[in-house]
Amino acid sequence: MHLWVGYKGGYASAKARAQAEKMIPNEVKKIALIRHAAIGDLVIMRPLILELRSLFPHAEITLSLVGHYQYGAPVDMVDHVHVVYKKVEGKKTSFFNRIKQMKELGEQDIIIDLADSALSMWTTLLNSAKLKIGYPFRLYRRKMYDIVLERSDFVLETENMLHFANLFGARTQRPFNYAYPEYPRQLESPYICYFTSASEAFKCWPKKDFIKLIHNMALRYPHMKHIIMEGIRDDEKVDDMLKELAEFENVSKQSALPLEEAMPYLGKASMVISNDTGVRNMAIAVNTPTVGIFFATGPFRYWPREPMHEVVFEADASVPSIEHVFEICSRHLQTVFAKTGD
Repeated sequence: MHLWVGYKGGYASAKARAQAEKMIPNEVKKIALIRHAAIGDLVIMRPLILELRSLFPHAEITLSLVGHYQYGAPVDMVDHVHVVYKKVEGKKTSFFNRIKQMKELGEQDIIIDLADSALSMWTTLLNSAKLKIGYPFRLYRRKMYDIVLERSDFVLETENMLHFANLFGARTQRPFNYAYPEYPRQLESPYICYFTSASEAFKCWPKKDFIKLIHNMALRYPHMKHIIMEGIRDDEKVDDMLKELAEFENVSKQSALPLEEAMPYLGKASMVISNDTGVRNMAIAVNTPTVGIFFATGPFRYWPREPMHEVVFEADASVPSIEHVFEICSRHLQTVFAKTGD
């Protein structure tokens, strides 16, 4: 195999290049992907798995996860799942037990570390492979891998991941294929979904601003349902918001759904409006138009440059105003459906 990596965007050691030259794609038998992350980051790796399947048709793919981050993992696309548990029945696992778990990944032809964490680094080190690949930020960690790729905060994260397939000559399918069914858009009773939470509080647009936004959207689009989606945590409940919006019959809530129901529900929505959160990535994966609200994190890494998706952010990284978010949401809704004819 030829390695399509040079000095720009990454590098491969002389040993890695020599090893790759001896490898034949059809003879690669085992590939491990290490991804220790929450649902949004797990969903967006699906196009990479498809590309690896195409490149290495006879390889068994193992997905390595951590115990507390398994919801939404693309287990339907891999052959094996390896899990490292930091806690068992509420108790921390011992150092030696954790090493034992990491070593259970076993020998591979290729290990791709998509996590860049201490745990993923040790999992890579403790298992043998012909090629070990990662994109570590820290300089000292780069010595642990045969091939290192760079990643940019100005490139979509899905695109960054696909570079691990481009490395071996993959052409990259566009638009990105997340391997979900095509869900028919709900046209007779259209609805917009709002998700007001995020993985961390500092990423959350103020709830009072969300209430005002939904108030304005419910007035502007009375023929549509406006659904506030709940999460599973206590701080993701929305009954207090419903009280503030009680005057609107077209505003309601949707309790947290299991994954097999959440994806179709998002897929049939007219639009999803949310913070920088996994729910938005889930909507993107099922080809639903989205508007993301950004201020605590940079938008470019999480913004597909496609007409279906829009973001709201200020050049000075300040919190976007209600008026700005409402303007973008209204314009995007009209633009998207003017193009689709729905």
